[in-house]
Amino acid sequence: MQSTRILLVDNGSLEAATTLGLRHLSQEVTRIIGHEVHPVSVLHSQKVAPELLANKPAQIFSEAILQAGRDGIKKIIILPLFMGPSLAITEFIPAQFTLHATKDMQMVVADTLFGADGELCDILIDNLKATSWQKDKSTVLLCDHGTPIIEVNQVRNLLAEEIRKKLGLNSHQLLACSMERREGDQYAFNEPLLESALSKVSAHAIVLMQFLLPGRHAGTGGDVAEICEKHAPTGISWELSPLIGTHPNLPRLLARRYSELKA
Repeated sequence: MQSTRILLVDNGSLEAATTLGLRHLSQEVTRIIGHEVHPVSVLHSQKVAPELLANKPAQIFSEAILQAGRDGIKKIIILPLFMGPSLAITEFIPAQFTLHATKDMQMVVADTLFGADGELCDILIDNLKATSWQKDKSTVLLCDHGTPIIEVNQVRNLLAEEIRKKLGLNSHQLLACSMERREGDQYAFNEPLLESALSKVSAHAIVLMQFLLPGRHAGTGGDVAEICEKHAPTGISWELSPLIGTHPNLPRLLARRYSELKA
């Protein structure tokens, strides 16, 4: 493995907690697979003050590829910390690799988290059960960030279908929604938004967080919580589930994606 480098890549954030969470995940995956996994962000994280990151600056993807070239690395393995085929995976990472890699360097990208193995669905169900959810008294709002890519949005909807089937829920007991969306009819597939989904809750809402790591959107007092505080109808209680990135099975799922490359 001396000529190979494994990168666990997330989208990146200006929040230190996101980078710290990514580092923890990379350490856990390293422990499972027995090879060092480097935490890397697509963008943004290099702007976080190093003193908030144990005086170790975050590394973004372009820097990681340049460093790999200096270190004589010939093969890059990408473990995407993404639900589905976002533009970061399909366009940005390949473009940056082409721009910064040495001529003899190769890149292999593992599958994203959502897959036929159903593991992501099981993680979300565990996170739901970690709340005060009661099947006949709570409305579940499976909430993702929102996306300009319909294939990524389909991950949200397929997860909702899987969870309903496994828990015996109907479409009124579990709604799929998004935190936000871009303007324009071409992005209407993100509907309903969380703020409108809250209006369909009769008593108690569990926002099942299809978010990976804490940050501006999903962290304490973040955008999702702010939307709930602002738009939950009077008399409706609500709570947020744990994040996917805190579940102990996520490192094993990432390790499985790595092993699938070797199969």
